Amino acid sequence: MTKLFSGIKLNANLSTLKPLTQLLPGERAFIVDMRNNLFCEKLLELGVFPGDMVEVKENSSDNQSIVVKINNHTYNIFKGAAETIITNVVSFEICLN
Repeated sequence: MTKLFSGIKLNANLSTLKPLTQLLPGERAFIVDMRNNLFCEKLLELGVFPGDMVEVKENSSDNQSIVVKINNHTYNIFKGAAETIITNVVSFEICLN
């Protein structure tokens, strides 16, 4: 979607679904699905729900886990489990002319 407001161009990508493991450090997304029932139960017990914003803090290819921040709490999640968390990346680009 691209909109123009008095010389301001706004590009919004509103529908980019990715597993949590594919997000880069600093990237933010909404949790839209948790596909591992046992891990989903644990997340729900911790107060993590679909619709919550997740921010990736660390995600290196040489590490077995990913560090994320959800609801002001930091979690270290094994990549096998993180692969089952589906996110919706929302990104905006603003150009001032």
